[in-house]
Amino acid sequence: MTPQNKIEINGNDGVSVSAPKDFMAAALDRPNRIAQSLRAGRFFWTIEFVASGAHVLHDDLVIIDAFVRELARRPQVAGFSVTDRVHSDQDPDPVMMALHVRDHSGSEPLIHWAGKDRELEDLYATLERMQGHRLENLLLLSGDKLKDPPADRRPHYLESVPAIRAARQAMPDLIIAVALNPFKYREEEAMAQYLKLGKKVAAGADFIVTQIGFDTNKYEEALFWMDTRAYRVPMVANVMALSARRARYIRRNPLAGVTITDSYHRLLEEEERLMPERAQARVTRRLALQILGLRMLGYSGVQLTAIHSLETLVTLVHQIDYLADRCPDRMSWNKAWAEALSLSNGVRADPVPEAPWYMVDRHARHAPRRDLIKYVVMKKAHRVLFEKGVAARFLGRLVRGIRRQSWADRWLERFEWMIKAPLFGCESCGLCRLAATQYVCPETCPKGLANGACGGTHMNRCEFEDRECIHSRKYRIAKDAGILEQLERWLIPAVPKAIRHTSSWPPHFRGEGPAIEVGDMSVYGGRGGTEKA
Repeated sequence: MTPQNKIEINGNDGVSVSAPKDFMAAALDRPNRIAQSLRAGRFFWTIEFVASGAHVLHDDLVIIDAFVRELARRPQVAGFSVTDRVHSDQDPDPVMMALHVRDHSGSEPLIHWAGKDRELEDLYATLERMQGHRLENLLLLSGDKLKDPPADRRPHYLESVPAIRAARQAMPDLIIAVALNPFKYREEEAMAQYLKLGKKVAAGADFIVTQIGFDTNKYEEALFWMDTRAYRVPMVANVMALSARRARYIRRNPLAGVTITDSYHRLLEEEERLMPERAQARVTRRLALQILGLRMLGYSGVQLTAIHSLETLVTLVHQIDYLADRCPDRMSWNKAWAEALSLSNGVRADPVPEAPWYMVDRHARHAPRRDLIKYVVMKKAHRVLFEKGVAARFLGRLVRGIRRQSWADRWLERFEWMIKAPLFGCESCGLCRLAATQYVCPETCPKGLANGACGGTHMNRCEFEDRECIHSRKYRIAKDAGILEQLERWLIPAVPKAIRHTSSWPPHFRGEGPAIEVGDMSVYGGRGGTEKA
């Protein structure tokens, strides 16, 4: 790609990176059945394809190619979803694997792209390669925690919200999918998911893919939230054929954000023990019922995880057709679902954990008094020192001329860190966003997320399991301070790698601080909209 075919997207402090333009200028040779289904309002399936190094090393692709070709002939299958860094941090490049799948299926895949240990430059490199190969569907994720984090440095995550915004600006015609995990059972973590969804829609989401879950009420809750906020964006549910063997594996090797209750696990184990010859048929029946129920609710499609044979897919299709005749309404479906979660010996599964929170419940959580006091004090201090007044004018004249990476900047960065590290846990990101994050430093999140929680929290606990999720704290503060719209509408930019470990004060006074965009609620319809804060 020549320099004339790129656009320059300027970051804060003059940092710029190159991104392609004139995306999809030439006609595509293959149909984008995912995009066609979304536009037509036609319920569709995608099949998840795990891009694993084992597939390449063991020549499994020869077997997979035939499987992909057969699945692609099924009318329900609109395409394949190619995962990114699921098995390991060194899994094959999803763009390369997507090309392979497209060549053998004849349909446009959905490429997953996780921001873990990646920067904006990495995203633009991926977009450029997608443009070169005429790939046009992309699911942008922050990503789960690294399996083998580097020992010599802290890995940083390119958060989904700025990634979505950057991709939409660089390639306006790209079909962008985003993630939502509605299967959260505490007020703070559930609302953090829904509020962050507003930012993703404003940034440019075309459709939403949920995490794997088994709670029908949470699927309904997600649609209810979409309706109340007028997010006119289709939703696709990620579903899995959950067997006892697969449940054991997930419980031993947790899949971030997936909840398998003890009750549900016990049912699966009892099925396998008491009726081994029928256990798989019951697993398929439950999946068929779930897909049928999601279609009734108004979901636009499903992403099928762990489908490894054509026989399984064909059986699933027949089961859905059979059940559709016998469950024509929600009342009959509810009865069939209850039966599918029960055994004759009295064992009954409840896929919902104890004491769950739903949006219809009381919003009773509040910030501790010390957090509110700190927020109020820091907000006033920021106004005095960095916005207006004698102190702000004096400090601005004193440091405005200091350039990044200069000797004066190094001294100032150390001074800034000495003040802010004890107060906020500062790590000298060089682009202080405290005023936009309720004075809870995003660098105290192990992933460095500023726009909201990832999908891996569990009962308000961080995916890393060593702290409460900082976004639960932010939610309580914002709720009590009456500023929840900030958690839903303020799009906070990513920190460019080049400015880390520099002082944020001089660029702030030069007008080069974080460029916060505010989601325009009036245009939430699939391509988002923002205005400057």
